[in-house]
Amino acid sequence: MEEAGREREILIVRSLAESDLGLFAAHRQAAKSKQRALNINADVARRLFTPELYESGGATVNCIVAYDDVIVREARRLGKTGKNWRLGGRKLEDVAFADLDCKDFVLIRSVIPNDGTWPVTMTFISKKRHRVVHAGVVRIVERHLQGSMVVFDDADPAFRDLAQHCPALPWDGKPLPGTASPHDESGSRPVPPMPRDDAPAPKRPKTVSEKIRSPHILEHMLRVAGDLSAPAQLRFLETIDKLATQLREILLATGGIMPIPRNHGAFWPSIRGQMTGFVDGGLANLSMLGSAPIAARVGGYTVIPGDVSQERENFLTLKYLLDELYAHDDQGVFSDSFPDVGALRDAARISIEAAGAICLLEEYPQDLKWLLVHGALVNPVSRYSDVMQDGRIRHRFPDFSDKALQDLLPADDTAGEGRHRNFISVHLRQLKRLESADAVVCGVIERESSTTSVCRAVLNSLDDSAIRDLLPVTPAEWKAWFRNAVDPSGDEDFEGQRITDSLLFRCVLEPGEALSPIVIDRNELRRAPSAWVSEISRYPKPLVSYVQPTEWNAPVRIEIFEKDRERFHDVAALVLHCSLLLPRYAFPVGLDIVDKFARIPDWMSRPINTHTAVRAMRTALDRGDDRLFDALRRMLCGSGREFLLRPGIFR
Repeated sequence: MEEAGREREILIVRSLAESDLGLFAAHRQAAKSKQRALNINADVARRLFTPELYESGGATVNCIVAYDDVIVREARRLGKTGKNWRLGGRKLEDVAFADLDCKDFVLIRSVIPNDGTWPVTMTFISKKRHRVVHAGVVRIVERHLQGSMVVFDDADPAFRDLAQHCPALPWDGKPLPGTASPHDESGSRPVPPMPRDDAPAPKRPKTVSEKIRSPHILEHMLRVAGDLSAPAQLRFLETIDKLATQLREILLATGGIMPIPRNHGAFWPSIRGQMTGFVDGGLANLSMLGSAPIAARVGGYTVIPGDVSQERENFLTLKYLLDELYAHDDQGVFSDSFPDVGALRDAARISIEAAGAICLLEEYPQDLKWLLVHGALVNPVSRYSDVMQDGRIRHRFPDFSDKALQDLLPADDTAGEGRHRNFISVHLRQLKRLESADAVVCGVIERESSTTSVCRAVLNSLDDSAIRDLLPVTPAEWKAWFRNAVDPSGDEDFEGQRITDSLLFRCVLEPGEALSPIVIDRNELRRAPSAWVSEISRYPKPLVSYVQPTEWNAPVRIEIFEKDRERFHDVAALVLHCSLLLPRYAFPVGLDIVDKFARIPDWMSRPINTHTAVRAMRTALDRGDDRLFDALRRMLCGSGREFLLRPGIFR
């Protein structure tokens, strides 16, 4: 039975539709519908009003609108417009309502039957601000919604669950009589408020053990150790845990880890007006036809942070190469052939990308302050030399042609003769140009490498006297154990996989941290061909580091020249903040932009393939070389059943 002296209540839940958003000023401009009201189902209005008010088409009621700290008290019309019932009135102006979206909820609480004198409380719940509460409301109403609405009276258990998030608010600031929930056994005990999602408690940094057991890292490590037995996989994880924990403690104690504050509001004004350039190259996917064709394009992208004019951004095609790697009459990239065609193609790619970076520096000699290049700054070059056998040259690595040198070197750099036209000499001159630039030139690599060179260099750089008190054994013993654990391939009892630099430093570094730069010699003289020791010894030794933008991605490797050591913190901050410009992204967005600009898609590769094929066939016809023509024809045909390959009377 109904208790004497107590009014009954209902709680109406509406899932907001796009047409409802017109009630809020923050959504008016983008809303497709110009309606400025909430839709109310007719059967809901019938339950809310007295029969007389329902038949008369509604009434103006006193509404208290609540959304977090925002409370608006206004009289609003809840009535029938045409065939539909709507709760309208003046639009809600507060910018806080911009957080509301479709599928958010409004809870409408009222005494029933309402004769127009009882106030109505409207509480909005958004997924953006009230994630937990929103999920709870969904759980309660998802099976009951009809026409985006559902009504619970105060005898329904769901009413009690929802009422604590929609308390009945007074119209005049005085408590309302008889509006407590009939099932509220707690008396006047207040309901504790839900925590705000936009003000989370500060999190402590994860330990290395916790980090390597997080799904995004654990999946990667199990993929690396997928060929091992289950016990070996467990030992692999334990080894990484021990290595990363000890290395992090030592680097923190010796200053080997640099914090890079993640603060867009403070960083971007610090480089306001400083032109930043990005360079990347793209290769076409060409088939091996004729004299090994190559098609490459190097693109440049510049941006000036803080500039709002049309000069803010610019795209440039810095270099392009569409030719054969080697050809007669000095028409190819190289002057002769070579057994390792892949080495020729890599040498051409490395050279044309370096030439593109030089071109961008010459285009903006005074304005360009930062230049990020996609890829390693300095590459090992010993591969691009003569093939030796028994102390004799078996295959000579060809020199660049005159035509290629015009594209690869600046106009004021004379090519010279002989060995000065070889890749090792030409690329050395390119690197010296980049090294002497006023701008900071930085190589950025996001791909996970399979090397341990950075880890070994870090170990070699640690001062034994500085780490002796931090270790349970002598520094020499610890370093030997560490090297063997990272790369156990030299152990007779070899079991496990090599722990690469990217995997190790992903476990060592926290988001917003960078490894202090370490010198890496990419061109060790013990590997250099004897004929090129003099040139290779002059190759720059870059400073290499890893920067960890987020916990979800592998760290980004960056390389700079020695002259820019003092500006390492600045360039690391630039790479970090460029990597955080897009959500769920961890790579400098400028390099992603120029990569898409320079990339040669497959639909362009096909006509390039056709062009090179026609050119090779024409060369064979001009020479009258029947054997070459027949070989090219066989390469062009898709299968052995083609018409041109059928037996003929002259074959």
